[in-house]
Amino acid sequence: MRVNAQTPTASGTYRDPVPPHQDRPIPLADVARRGPQRGRPVLEDARVHVEALLRAVESLSPARVERALDVALAAGSVEHVVQLVLMPLLREIGDRWESGALGVAHEHLASGVINRRIGSLGVGLEEGSGPSAVLACPPGERHDLVLGCFALLLQREGWRVYNLGADTPTAAIALTCRQTDADLLVLAGTRPSVFTSRFASLRRLAGSVPTAIAGSGADVRVARELGAVLLPNDPVPAVDVVTGMIRRPGPGGTRLSDTDGLAGAG
Repeated sequence: MRVNAQTPTASGTYRDPVPPHQDRPIPLADVARRGPQRGRPVLEDARVHVEALLRAVESLSPARVERALDVALAAGSVEHVVQLVLMPLLREIGDRWESGALGVAHEHLASGVINRRIGSLGVGLEEGSGPSAVLACPPGERHDLVLGCFALLLQREGWRVYNLGADTPTAAIALTCRQTDADLLVLAGTRPSVFTSRFASLRRLAGSVPTAIAGSGADVRVARELGAVLLPNDPVPAVDVVTGMIRRPGPGGTRLSDTDGLAGAG
């Protein structure tokens, strides 16, 4: 733990904004033991599914994207598909958009179809009895696809999840945290300004509920200044990080463990 990077919590203890295992990939054998689909075989041919989805996106056919996504989900668990198919897919779409090979229409079509499919997977899950988490993109942040994937993974681990999605006013985030007695708040942003432009209000939020930040706009400096924890870009190990942040508080206890550490919004 880097002492000079530690951030004081409301209880006076300290936590490092980056967990020691931040960049340590989770073994796929461990991923295979997660969620309702425990025991599913490891998705060995993930690249095939990424390529199929890219071709479908290039064709601007929502039906083809849906079919390719269904094939991937039939081949492996949700955790496998998120980690090994969707995350690489989103990176490639972003790279091709930057190079001009794909346009805004391609990006929006892919995001819309995947968002709907990810949302539908959460509908049939029973409400969890575990910790509660409020997830949101602060005002001005419209990319919430990876946040939706993270919400689904938390649900599959028994969390009670309140995903407020893109461009959420800070007052609404604060109100939801109070009304749900949230154990955790996760904020996602693709630009540092999403966090820094509302520094005062977000820091107050982080002082009232354990908070993690994620996405390409989240970094160690922003996490330190907000008093938050920085999540890995991969949603699968990020679930492990937030689970490690939480413990059931006893009388007069704190929600954060004494050994806490602690971004991808698509």
